[in-house]
Order: sequence, then C-alpha cells, then structure tokens
Amino acid sequence: MDDSNQQTLGAYEAHVQAYIDGTPQTVDGHVKTWIDESLGYLPAGASVLELGSAFGRDADYIEAAGYAIQRTDATKAFVDLLQERGHQARLLNALTDPWGGPYDMVFADAVLLHFTVEQFNLALTKARASLQPQGILAFTVKQGEGSEWSDAKLGAPRFFQYWQAPALRQALETAGFTVLKLEADLSNKWWQVIARPAAQSISAGDAAEQDTAKNGFPLERE
Repeated sequence: MDDSNQQTLGAYEAHVQAYIDGTPQTVDGHVKTWIDESLGYLPAGASVLELGSAFGRDADYIEAAGYAIQRTDATKAFVDLLQERGHQARLLNALTDPWGGPYDMVFADAVLLHFTVEQFNLALTKARASLQPQGILAFTVKQGEGSEWSDAKLGAPRFFQYWQAPALRQALETAGFTVLKLEADLSNKWWQVIARPAAQSISAGDAAEQDTAKNGFPLERE
C-alpha cells in the first residue's frame, strides 16, 4: 500500500472526533439528492457495500430507506465506533482487502478522493468485479487539478487527489463502466458519480422499466 494512504488512514485513526465534529450529521441538500438518485436504480432490499462508513451517517440513511448495507471502514477507530453503536461493521481496506460480493451497489462518499490515480484505478477494477451485472457504483471525488496534502479539518495531513470530468470519465470507461451521472454538486467542489458495468447494454424497454421503478422508490467523507 502506498505510503500516502497509510498516512491518511493514520490521520483518521488519531482524529475521529475531529472528523465527526467537522462533518454534517444529517444527509440533506445535494448529498441527499445524489444518494436518492443512486438508490433509485436499485431493487427493493438491494445489497449495498459502503466503503468508508466513518461514523455511519450515510449508512443510516440508506438502511432507513430499506436497503441492506454493509458498513466498512479502513480505520479501526471508526469500525469500533460503529460496533459500539450497535451496528455490524468490518474493517476493510479498499486497496489491500477483498471486497466480496456480488453487490447491487458499491457506495463511497468522499473516500476515493484520498487515492492516487493508480489507487483509484485499482479501486474501480475491484468495484467492477464486486458488482452484479446491473449493479451501481456511486461515489464522490473533489473537483480540481493535481493533488495535495492538507491538514484542514483534522489538523493532520491527508492526501487529496483532484479530478477533472474528462479524466474521471475516461478512468471509469477504461475500467468497464458506463457513466450514468457525472455532475458537479451545487457547491462546485465535488463530482457526484453514478455508473454501472458496461458489459450489460440496456434496451430502450429496459431503460423505461428502470425509470418507472426509479420513480417509484422513496427518495461527506471529506
């Protein structure tokens, strides 16, 4: 595992409370809209693997909407916290550990932004292998150029990789995904992404059925 990832995980491990204190406690606004749209592609009771559950905000929301979510994190302190709160949670390093599956969705809110380009591409490959043929990959990364180390929010250095839309789309397509959504959020800081494995082409009739199902569903790890 690249040293940048080890250092970033170390920052989270040592500053769990600072992360919680600096993160919105409820799902709302543009995050809610993106999550709802992502869930709209899933059947009732679908299985969801969440990478980087942190203190469980998004997982609680997804579970309350009727989906079977697996809470995971590469930071032991977060896994311990989730378990103390009565949830099943497991330690999972997205780069070095097997993900299991197949899942109906792999979900990663503000997690993959800490991966180098090479690590990000590896994560996409693992996501593709862990999804059902009609599964969904939903994630967010930050907009921008290049990469940097920042001690904002935690007071400890974390690695950030920034993305422009063309490079992000190309990475997804190279990894075997069809992009369903790649849009900037209202703050113009984040890319909100929804994609599915490209091997399964969808006919117009199938797409219409999915749109009907989607409309029937109830509607930052930074």
